[in-house]
Amino acid sequence: MSAIQPCALLLLVGPDWQVEAASANVGMLGNARPAGVVGQPLAELIGSKAIHSLRNRMSWLSRDESEVQDFGVEWGGVILDVRATRGSDTYLIEAELAVEPRLPDGIGMVRSMTDRLAGDDPTDLADQAMRQLTALTGFDRLTLTGRNGDLLASAGRQLAAGALPGAGETHLQWIIADREAEAVPMIGQADAAPISRAAFLAPGEETQELLKEHGVCAAMTLPVHIDGERVATLHALHPAPRRCSAERRSVAHLFAERLAARMARRGWAF
Repeated sequence: MSAIQPCALLLLVGPDWQVEAASANVGMLGNARPAGVVGQPLAELIGSKAIHSLRNRMSWLSRDESEVQDFGVEWGGVILDVRATRGSDTYLIEAELAVEPRLPDGIGMVRSMTDRLAGDDPTDLADQAMRQLTALTGFDRLTLTGRNGDLLASAGRQLAAGALPGAGETHLQWIIADREAEAVPMIGQADAAPISRAAFLAPGEETQELLKEHGVCAAMTLPVHIDGERVATLHALHPAPRRCSAERRSVAHLFAERLAARMARRGWAF
């Protein structure tokens, strides 16, 4: 049975824009009753203004695009960062509680970070980037691994990470804000395939024990692509509960993909 972390809520919406599955913490949206959400039109749950904005965002999705995001939106009096992906006939919507205000200029941050990369050696470029990403995200340890799990660069404290989930090949974004947080169950079509792509899926007992063994409480995994092909993975680790904002993660992700493209132009054989 799927479950999600309590810092986010999850909605599976059908082509008729009715809710097919929801996480039990959907009650954070004003007066929403978890038991009555399934089968309800999404507009009744989040409001007409929010559904209009969300549908406009989702219209950007195509078969070749993985997700759309919206930051700092208000649903039911709660400020959320929203991420949506599309399946064959459903939409998967994750809304996480915002942890900071909107960044003044996220795209400008990516440009500035990219401009600060100096030199032509791919390994040196990756090392420079990991130091910048450590400062950006606030995580104690960041590593960049190749598509087969080989270490390309790292920065920060030496947390033991060799056997952590996601240390090798991964195609999905996964954020663990607090390994010990109580998981929130799903209501409705809890085993629907699209739910397996949620970024805030709760870690299982085996993953929790492995994180504890390595002194890790929070983790973040972001796949890095060039022209749609996964070429590397960015991993972030922290010894205490931590979650940077979705917008800050988006800046980190875009910067990592710009880094990979520059490394490839400088001779990196991914």
